[in-house]
Amino acid sequence: MVFAPTGPYRYLVKACYICGLSGAGLGLLGTFVDRELPFGDLWWILVGLAVVGAGVLATHSMEAISFDLRERSYRRRQGAGVSASQARGSLAELDAIVLVSEPNSRLLQGGITYHLVLHWKGKRLPSLVLQQDTRVLPNGQPMNYAAAPLLSAGVRYATALGLPFYDNSHFPSPNPVPLMRSGI
Repeated sequence: MVFAPTGPYRYLVKACYICGLSGAGLGLLGTFVDRELPFGDLWWILVGLAVVGAGVLATHSMEAISFDLRERSYRRRQGAGVSASQARGSLAELDAIVLVSEPNSRLLQGGITYHLVLHWKGKRLPSLVLQQDTRVLPNGQPMNYAAAPLLSAGVRYATALGLPFYDNSHFPSPNPVPLMRSGI
């Protein structure tokens, strides 16, 4: 079982590599051929290398976790940039999978984001959002009104991993993964 960034994100990273290398290559080619490129050859080289650099940074910023159910182990890639680390361990180190609701009315009127969050025992590693879904709730409906798809997915994942599952989607929770973490 693998939880990793979605296909469109990976395609965007590949596009950074392809477009960046193409732009830098075009700029290099322009220096050897007697043709003047718009904005100049150096601009194409520098912008192309910057786009490739963005692709490299995005590649190294992808958090992912894979579970080997036969060996009862996991492997997690965490952290941002080139300083990202790999963590390996046993499924016995995992605590629970929790479904939480984060109101986000600034994004959508009546909007709510449901998060499936994996927790480690003793906070050995930071929590990890396995899956999320943003919905708009009709007026007057409880917070867990549209949580059924992630609720059933969370139960399936928890059963496969042999973990308890907790449904906390009926009351508001903050974002489970803050933008700035201390200790990473």
